Amino acid sequence: MPMERQYGFTLTEVMVAMAMGLLIVIGAGQLFLGTLQTTRHVDALSRQQEALIFAVSTITQTLRQHGPYDEAGEAFYHLRCDSVEEACRCTLQDMSRAQPLVNFSIPDSPACVRDEPIGSGTSDGAESLVTLPLGPGGRDLGFYVTHRAALFSP
Repeated sequence: MPMERQYGFTLTEVMVAMAMGLLIVIGAGQLFLGTLQTTRHVDALSRQQEALIFAVSTITQTLRQHGPYDEAGEAFYHLRCDSVEEACRCTLQDMSRAQPLVNFSIPDSPACVRDEPIGSGTSDGAESLVTLPLGPGGRDLGFYVTHRAALFSP
């Protein structure tokens, strides 16, 4: 009696195909999660960079024209940082206008709590040191701003 030809897949072939499909799906999932994490990290860095650029340009303009303190001896800008939900939330306050200039978060910052004026003067009075916790890992990023009128006064 001639043997009849059977069509279809064997159990072994189906199991191998399922295992290969599972590996492909797991690989695609890992790739998606990695891309999602990278996008979130880049977004957080972009927000920090935007905050830094805006804050630095505004602070620099004021300190160049007026120095770090107004006529009453009060600082033009003040930095306040507090721990909020496992992150450090900072507000750079414009004291002359009594409003926040910029808000930013610093993830994974061990020493968060700060309340200090921005733009401490140097010994000659012509320069102000500005430090903001916008460096990698919340480290202070410092720069000097020269008060133009104090530079040219006798």
